[in-house]
Amino acid sequence: MFVFFWVFVTVRSQDCPLGLGGTDPQQIAKVFEFDTAQEQRMLKWVDSLEQKNAPLQLELDELLASHPQQTPEQLTAMGQKYEEIKEKMVRNSRFYDRLLLGIFRPVQYRKYEELCAELDLYPLEPTSEALLKGQEHK
Repeated sequence: MFVFFWVFVTVRSQDCPLGLGGTDPQQIAKVFEFDTAQEQRMLKWVDSLEQKNAPLQLELDELLASHPQQTPEQLTAMGQKYEEIKEKMVRNSRFYDRLLLGIFRPVQYRKYEELCAELDLYPLEPTSEALLKGQEHK
């Protein structure tokens, strides 16, 4: 049950992600006992996240396929570029995690906080859909 909390967690991060986009949405819905409206909104955000990350995934694929890898310097440069792209994907996921947390009922958010505490991670702050409208133009 706690496995999905480890998706997208890096050594540098102490955030407690839901892992939207990397975790089966049905598992999230089951753990937090979503109602139909919450589940539908989550699925909409999963689709949106996938659309946002698709070009980044193509960048990663292209980087791995075409970047020179003969010298340690080339490998280091490729690794840095790879990390930059992956970090963008993680930020996208975190953004949608926060949107999802914004529609949690108080009992659901407390459960999330308890799970984060068990993992010694910091809960993300929920946000509203109003922020999504501002982010669509970036």
